[in-house]
Amino acid sequence: PYTMKDNGHTVELDMDSPFEIELTGNSSAGYSWKVVEIDTDVIKQIGKPGYVPSDGRVGSGGTYPFRFQTVDYGETELVLAYSRSFEPGEPPPKTFRMKIISGTMGRILGE
Repeated sequence: PYTMKDNGHTVELDMDSPFEIELTGNSSAGYSWKVVEIDTDVIKQIGKPGYVPSDGRVGSGGTYPFRFQTVDYGETELVLAYSRSFEPGEPPPKTFRMKIISGTMGRILGE
């Protein structure tokens, strides 16, 4: 899966390619990762994201796995934010951005 080390990168994928992004966080503080920008004409989210504790202990931190799939040719930016739902006006302390190019036509259309 892609991780925070891939933040800001561009990835080229074939049509109908599944991919996963796995980000770390700690739900005990009320924070969670959420998709805040997605172009559903190019990619779709598969299933609902969850939280997986790293060692099963409360407060120990864990990962938020997200699954997606390309659905059409194109180029888009996918953005996820790590924030608390009860602080809607505050900027998120962390964001994850990835430019997705789907199929060879995505590269041509983007140029």
